[in-house]
Amino acid sequence: MSQETETPSLSAEILVECNDVLDVSVVSDFKSLLQQASGQNSPIVLDASQLERVDGAALQLMTAFFLEAQESGLNVAWRSPSKALQWAAELTGLKQILHL
Repeated sequence: MSQETETPSLSAEILVECNDVLDVSVVSDFKSLLQQASGQNSPIVLDASQLERVDGAALQLMTAFFLEAQESGLNVAWRSPSKALQWAAELTGLKQILHL
């Protein structure tokens, strides 16, 4: 899912890469990355292809991020979401909210 726009003030999409582990020990750093990306008013692509482990804190952060993005009209999409992320989202009932 990519967004093309003719508005000159919007730049190309912003890529945010997830490391192999996204848990409570790194969720604060990941939150900072998401805040920086969303402040640029460009479509955001989350690359979760390397993500092997995700915990509840990370899922909570991503849920809040997707809901805020939806409210503000910010386009967020996944690039190659890992099986671990898809499984965690399915297990917790967050698949729809996280657009997976």
